[in-house]
Amino acid sequence: MKIRTVLLVFVFIKLCILFTVLQETIESIMANDHPYLLGTNDIYLFDVMMANVLGLSMLTSLFLICMFAIGHTRIQKPYVVVAFVINLVFVLPFFLTGIYFFFHSHEGLIVQPSIEKGFVTLKNHAYKYHKNLNETIANDTGKPSVKPRSTNITIKHLPVTSSLMNQYLIADRVQRRYCCCGYNGAIDYGFFNKTTASEDKIPFTSTLNIGCPHNSLFKNSTCGKTHSRGCEERLKTLYTVRILLYSCIGTVLSIIFAVISPFIYSQFEMDRRLARSKYIRDWRHSLEIHVNDHRMWAMRKTAKETKKIEEKNPSPVSPVNISSFNIKGVQ
Repeated sequence: MKIRTVLLVFVFIKLCILFTVLQETIESIMANDHPYLLGTNDIYLFDVMMANVLGLSMLTSLFLICMFAIGHTRIQKPYVVVAFVINLVFVLPFFLTGIYFFFHSHEGLIVQPSIEKGFVTLKNHAYKYHKNLNETIANDTGKPSVKPRSTNITIKHLPVTSSLMNQYLIADRVQRRYCCCGYNGAIDYGFFNKTTASEDKIPFTSTLNIGCPHNSLFKNSTCGKTHSRGCEERLKTLYTVRILLYSCIGTVLSIIFAVISPFIYSQFEMDRRLARSKYIRDWRHSLEIHVNDHRMWAMRKTAKETKKIEEKNPSPVSPVNISSFNIKGVQ
C-alpha cells in the first residue's frame, strides 16, 4: 500500500507540473513573439510540438490515475506497457532534443521583424518628442538642452496614426510580458538618468505613455527596475533558457517514470492476483452453496420416494403387517 501511495503521488505531481508547463507553453504560442533562429521559426514550432508532447504525457498520466482508482481490469498491464513505450519512444527523446537545441541555438537568433519595427517606431517617436521638448525649452529659456530629458514642461502631443498605434501596442505588450524596456534599454526613449528611468514617461496619447514597465503595472510586482533590460536580449535569453528549463523538467520526469513503470506493473499484477483470488473464493463459496442445495434437494427427493414406496408396498416385517399377522393367528 505504501508503494502504491508513492507511485500515485508521483504521477499526480507529474500531472500538475506538466499542466503548468503546458499552460506557459500555450501562452507563449498565443503571444507568438518567438525569436527567429537563422531566419526560421523553429522555436515557435518547437513550442507547438512541446504542447502536443505535454498533452500526450498528461493524458497517459491521467489515464494511469484512473487505472489505479477503478481497480483491476484487463487493460491495466497492457496500458502500462503502452505508456512506457510512449514515454521512451516519443516523450523522452523530444525533451532530450530540447536540451540539445539549447546548446546550439545561441547563435543566429534574431527578434521578429514586426517586433523590432515596433520598438524602432517608438524610439523614433521618443526622439521627436525630446527634440520638440528641447526646442520648447530653448524658446522659453533661450538655452538649448544638452541632452534629451523629461521635465515637467508639457508639449503638444505628436500625431498618432493607426499604424503607429499598432506598433506601440506590439512593443508595449512585449515590455509588459517580459519586464523589459525598449529594444536596447531605457536609453532608447532618452531616459539617461538611472535613478528615474523606471518611472519616466513620454506622453503618447491622452491616456497612453511610452516608458518602462514597473511594479505598479503588475499584480505580482516581480518586474522591479526594468530600465537596464533591453527587450532584444531579453527575448533571446528567455526563450532559450525556457527551452532548457522545460526540457530538463520533462527529461527528469520521463526518466523517473521509466524507472517506476515496473513497479506500477507489479502493482497492477498484484491487483490481478487479488481479484483472481477473490473470484476463486467467491466461486468456491457459490459452488459449495450449490452443492449443498443439490444435496439437500436430493435427500428430500429420496425421502419422499422412499415414503411413497413403503406406502405402496409395505414391508413384511413392518409393524402394520406384524399386527395383522398376529390378529389372524389368534383367530
